[in-house]
Amino acid sequence: MPSQATNYFYTLVAMGFVALMVTNAFGAHVRGIKAASERQELSRLVEAVASEATELVALTEATGAASKVCMRLPATIGYRNYWIRLRSDSSGAWAEGGFGDPWAGDPDLRVELPWYVSASGTYKGGYGTLALNCTVKGSGITLALGRWEA
Repeated sequence: MPSQATNYFYTLVAMGFVALMVTNAFGAHVRGIKAASERQELSRLVEAVASEATELVALTEATGAASKVCMRLPATIGYRNYWIRLRSDSSGAWAEGGFGDPWAGDPDLRVELPWYVSASGTYKGGYGTLALNCTVKGSGITLALGRWEA
């Protein structure tokens, strides 16, 4: 006949195992929510930069004068480093962003800019204030992204 102490021990081990499974499930859920939140914040920043860039292009087209805007962005998103880059080729121009190193891998997000603009430059989070410069060069409009320096 088994003893009562052995039954209590097995019950305690089973309860500990179930508690470990529940704790891990909640941890995985929290990590998923955090990742989605960080991606949403990056999306908001890339869209804000693209929106400001589009406004600068419209202002430069209307006035024919160069324009500049500076934006204060957070140093990190959560505890992750991020980057935002402007690019263009013969098919169009866009703003893109991602986490980690801006010179490796594909961007996480991409937002289109006016197709006739020549856009370039990279901003890495945590390194000062973002600056957007829009100028007229010849018959085209050039949009440059960089870090603001006093």
